[in-house]
Amino acid sequence: MSPLYKLKDYNETIKFEKEHPKELRWDTGYKLYMLQEEKNFQGIWLKENSELIAEVLLSWQSTNVLHVDSFTVLPSHQRKGIGHDLIKLAIEWGTNSEFKYLIGEARKGASWKIFENFGAVPILLYKDWNNTKEDYMSFKLEL
Repeated sequence: MSPLYKLKDYNETIKFEKEHPKELRWDTGYKLYMLQEEKNFQGIWLKENSELIAEVLLSWQSTNVLHVDSFTVLPSHQRKGIGHDLIKLAIEWGTNSEFKYLIGEARKGASWKIFENFGAVPILLYKDWNNTKEDYMSFKLEL
């Protein structure tokens, strides 16, 4: 697997997005806007052969707090440690970029466990996040 940073081939990310469960997909226009936005945004994707298999999208509004906007591993590649590896890359990038905290929301279950294993502290539980019937945990992780 090889990580990509600031991916410029937007067509690859749209194909990737279509493989998400429908209720968890991003609005395509918003995702393209985020990908094209150079300021205050970093994307990290894991690629296996020529296929995108996982992504984390990060943004920031200050010099000390990094926010996880999206974190996804394709269903066909889940439960193989790929999510752990991707979040480790995000934490390393955030630390090297001198952020002090990583914050975000993670779906309860495997996604939340990954952040929790890195020392994330739960802040708030969101029931039925955006009518997805999924519960999400808001968290803070000191880098």
